[in-house]
Amino acid sequence: MRKAAYLFILLFFAHAVQLCAAPMPYPKKGGADSALILIPFEYRQSALYHSFTFEVIDSVVNILLKNDSITLTINGYSHPDEGSDTICKYLALNRALFVRDYILGRGVKEGRIILVRGMSSAHSERSNVNKDGHALNCRAELMLNYPPPPPPVIYDRDEDGIADSVDVCADVFGYAANHGCPDTNAILIPFETQQAWLSPATYRVLDSVIVLLKDNPSFAVLIQGHAYQQEGVKTLCERLAIDRAAIVKSYLLSRNIPLRRIVSVQSFGAERPLNAGKNPQETALNSRAQIYIHQ
Repeated sequence: MRKAAYLFILLFFAHAVQLCAAPMPYPKKGGADSALILIPFEYRQSALYHSFTFEVIDSVVNILLKNDSITLTINGYSHPDEGSDTICKYLALNRALFVRDYILGRGVKEGRIILVRGMSSAHSERSNVNKDGHALNCRAELMLNYPPPPPPVIYDRDEDGIADSVDVCADVFGYAANHGCPDTNAILIPFETQQAWLSPATYRVLDSVIVLLKDNPSFAVLIQGHAYQQEGVKTLCERLAIDRAAIVKSYLLSRNIPLRRIVSVQSFGAERPLNAGKNPQETALNSRAQIYIHQ
């Protein structure tokens, strides 16, 4: 009977070692912007004893001290065989806290550790096994969170939002639908900001177009309405562009330009600005309609 009991105890402890032991902790990639380090603990222990384990944690400390942009997440885990749910929760949290306290004691500021959790006996999403194929659940996981890389530098000399590498007209403000080039040969019909009625300046340009059309009966026109993003929300800009194109068409018709000579009427909302709108003068130029003479 004693032999049987003694054998049972030996088997129990052998099983415990298989559940928790590992030859040494090691780093693993946790994702594109993180790195995972596994720290094993002895069965039913929440303190660390092995020098090689402290060396690994010290290496994490050195990384944190050298780069202030890296943060740390610590999760503690336990194995179901270590005890009841309460014991497993206690062990898991204590393992995480032990690692945290050690790292803080080495000079890492508390704000760099963004999360410390006890995961009880929950199965780790990054579960690993030792050389004998046994799960390493008696452990803490240290996740180094690296900041995302800076966005690539996009060169845009004319500031039209289109990269120079794909901008056919890299030195002239344009729009994407025209490969970065501006409209050419357009007659600009100015409008007051946030308005779609004809102002004195609008009449002057339209009257000159009408003279041109009457002197050249073979000419026809294409009309476009435009707005600028600073004039309001998208729906308002779309409405302004439609109304500006419509009122230009109506005025031409009222001056006896036949409908057949108006080839098309389009509106583009705020999609095709003339410039970057850096000052009030530039902004005002974007509140417009455009006429193209079609021969």
